[in-house]
Amino acid sequence: MKLTHLSSASIAFASSMLATGIVVSYPEVIPGPGLPGLADIGVTSAQLYVMELPSTSAKILARFQPYCGPAEQAYANVKNIVACYHYLNKLGHTQCTVSAGWSEFCFSGNGKITGFAYGEASQSSYCSDVAHAVLYTIDHCTRPDQSVAGLQAANGNGNLIVSSVNRKWDGHRP
Repeated sequence: MKLTHLSSASIAFASSMLATGIVVSYPEVIPGPGLPGLADIGVTSAQLYVMELPSTSAKILARFQPYCGPAEQAYANVKNIVACYHYLNKLGHTQCTVSAGWSEFCFSGNGKITGFAYGEASQSSYCSDVAHAVLYTIDHCTRPDQSVAGLQAANGNGNLIVSSVNRKWDGHRP
């Protein structure tokens, strides 16, 4: 009986030692072209992955009908999209600009955040307003399997459409 007790205790101790020695790695968060790097804003990819989301749902002030998906291939791991949300939100009043067609704002793991200038050649919004669109998609389009995809306008700008989708998906014109 003592041997069983000792064996259980030894296994528990060894397991706890292994648990404390495990190193967690996170996908790299990659800013879009022209946006500040992570070091420029004093944050690491790991920090972006462990930050908590705000407790309230994003309310968007823009005239655009948001939607989820729109295709199965568009879905990405929600954790990757959340990390990009945190990056864009930390940029605050930095401008996220779409010159023509699509612009890339953030990549991480299998997720990406892009913007489309709807109806005009160029659009710009604060990156924190782009982040609000990402948060809306996270709140309204995340499936039970923890994948997410969707499009929503940047807060206050119905002509800058933000997609939160899989990095490999390119059928994202609204």
